[in-house]
Amino acid sequence: MVKFNVLFVVLVSFFFGACQYTEPNKEAEQPNIIFVFADDWGYGDLGSNGHPEVKTPNLDKLTAQGTKYTKFHVTSGVCSPSRSSIITGQFPARHRIHGHFAGNEVNQKRGMPNWLPDTLDYYLPQLMQQAGYKTAHFGKWHLGGGGLPHGDPTAPEPKVYGYDETRVWNGNGPTWKGDQHWPTTRYMDDDTLWVQSSSRIVVDETIDFLERNKSGQPFFVNLWLKDPHTPLWPSDEQRALYQGVDPDKETYYAVLTDADFHVGRLMAAVEALGIGKETIIIFSSDNGPAHVLPALTVGKTAGRKGRKVDIFEGGINVPFIVRWPGHVTAGAVDSTSILSGVDILPTFLELAGVSKLPTDYDADGESFASIFDNQKFNRTKPLFWEWKYPVVSSRWNLTERWASRAVIDGKWKMLADNEGKRIELYDLIQDPLEKNDVANENPEKAQVMNDLWENWKKTLPSS
Repeated sequence: MVKFNVLFVVLVSFFFGACQYTEPNKEAEQPNIIFVFADDWGYGDLGSNGHPEVKTPNLDKLTAQGTKYTKFHVTSGVCSPSRSSIITGQFPARHRIHGHFAGNEVNQKRGMPNWLPDTLDYYLPQLMQQAGYKTAHFGKWHLGGGGLPHGDPTAPEPKVYGYDETRVWNGNGPTWKGDQHWPTTRYMDDDTLWVQSSSRIVVDETIDFLERNKSGQPFFVNLWLKDPHTPLWPSDEQRALYQGVDPDKETYYAVLTDADFHVGRLMAAVEALGIGKETIIIFSSDNGPAHVLPALTVGKTAGRKGRKVDIFEGGINVPFIVRWPGHVTAGAVDSTSILSGVDILPTFLELAGVSKLPTDYDADGESFASIFDNQKFNRTKPLFWEWKYPVVSSRWNLTERWASRAVIDGKWKMLADNEGKRIELYDLIQDPLEKNDVANENPEKAQVMNDLWENWKKTLPSS
């Protein structure tokens, strides 16, 4: 079996039972996969995406060595729903995950469970294990648990979903105290050393895993960064590059550049271990830049409307960079393939040599593995968003955040309010910044898109 190492990806393992699926092709290449999933990293918060000031030399290098996909969408403008789709390959509304997992009372008010259901038949890591992969999850979880007051202490440990190794925050199970290993769950946002060290320690953990698993079976690693999610307390050393600029910029840019530095360490480790040509590296983010300071004023969407919590492009259209030497064209840009976080599960299973998903698994996404052969991906399934504004804050301008439903089908994106009375329609290929609403010129198309959403809504559980 030929083995390739793929960096930066996310997958989950669980019991497989008697379920049927296509066995992986043992003669096929099985790349290792590491999925780097940043937290609140806006589309424009990269030098390679046009940021005029922030220094991200390593991610810029990743972009130069790989292909940038400008039409990758996550399934929510906030973290937990977005992340759930990576693990399940399904829209978050299917599992009543309408906002981020919080305390149980808050979850109940939102009509949400207290954690990602651990009774489903299929999870990405579980299926990757079945395909012969060693699986790991290091960094943020936020799919349940994390300790009081923000997470149920009885939530399953992430390992339950199909990982061989885990060390996380915002989840139950082993974590860190400061920059040292800690065996149990603890609330961490008041831990200054951890806040400053989070990118370093999670990359350290990943490099250690790579060193121990560089030969033998293929591996899949979820590397989920904290940065640049609040709290942001960069050290004086981390701030040094930006001394003298606006204080919000100094803080925010320092965190981005520090995270970029440690991604660079990971890239260098892959090369040093001799697995660079066998490795796919993927970098993305769970949603757009935050709606609180300092990201509110200095986080960039590269002109896209909205930001975190929105289902406008600024909230759900995020960076997606893929490097796989000898496979993905270096320095290329794909601005037509419409990709989604809900596609990650079928895509990486196809990369693992699994040509067909289990017959009793109802996938919402579809494999875009063709992009790894430098082919355009022609989406056949629509994408849906249901946003219920589960948290209302005085700092959120809900007059501007009117959209609660969205559909992407082909080149078209529809946005509508909760009743489907206000409808806007955009051509995402010609108008990626959503500046020109063409609903009046295309009323039939706008109505068809809204009907598509209404029919999808009927398939969801009541909450």
